[in-house]
Amino acid sequence: MKAHSEAQTANDGGRRGWAIAVVDSGLAAGLADGPGINLSGEGDAADTSDPCGHGTAVASTILGIAPGTALVPVKVTDRRGVLRDRDRLADAFAWIVEQHAQHAIGIVCVALGDQSCLASDAAFRGSLLQQRIAALRAAGVLTLAPAGNWRRLHGAHREGMVWPAILREVVSVGVAERTPAGLRVSATSQRLRLTGDMACATTLFTEAGPPGETSGAAAVLAGCLARLAAVRPGSAAGILTDIVPQLVQVANDDDGGHWPALMPDDLPAPT
Repeated sequence: MKAHSEAQTANDGGRRGWAIAVVDSGLAAGLADGPGINLSGEGDAADTSDPCGHGTAVASTILGIAPGTALVPVKVTDRRGVLRDRDRLADAFAWIVEQHAQHAIGIVCVALGDQSCLASDAAFRGSLLQQRIAALRAAGVLTLAPAGNWRRLHGAHREGMVWPAILREVVSVGVAERTPAGLRVSATSQRLRLTGDMACATTLFTEAGPPGETSGAAAVLAGCLARLAAVRPGSAAGILTDIVPQLVQVANDDDGGHWPALMPDDLPAPT
């Protein structure tokens, strides 16, 4: 783990950065900055190696945007990268709630999702996962998750997101692409606009890095927020509310929708 003087708890505005918990398939050797945990049900609890490469791809994307960011592996998927039991994700967040201060975790990147197209998180209110994500957000720790890649599966004009991105406490991330006509939302990227009494909506769009699609976009946004922390120290939640709105652009879609986008090329250089 990096020295405590370099990484502090997420709500300590006097520090320059914080660690990112990568909740995924593990990390390749040399990428983790400290001991994490294996909750996949396969292997020893200390075995956070990555047999399928998905978590490693997420980590590489983060580090490509924000080099030197401390990464904490939280392994939840099996050797093929499949989350076999949703309760493992709730267990992962129980560990992060207990450990985030010790590991200086400011962001949780969960580049996972199912194939649903949900417009509400009503079915998940009060669940252990929702409560733990909400507790972290109240402490200034953000949870990032992909909005989903199944728009064509559910109908090109149907709005909705996958679980767990649908939870309103989650920073849900879709894919935006640079085109000759300007920023456009990817045709496959799921999305949900804030309407009426609905509290759920896709938070931000950005380009996709490895491992691709909205999982790669979640990784890119994690890197962007970590890089912004080098410009303006503070909690990840504070950066999202205070700095990101000044940098957001508009990405259009084929239905006439306009969506907030944060592109890494437009970020200020780290000091």
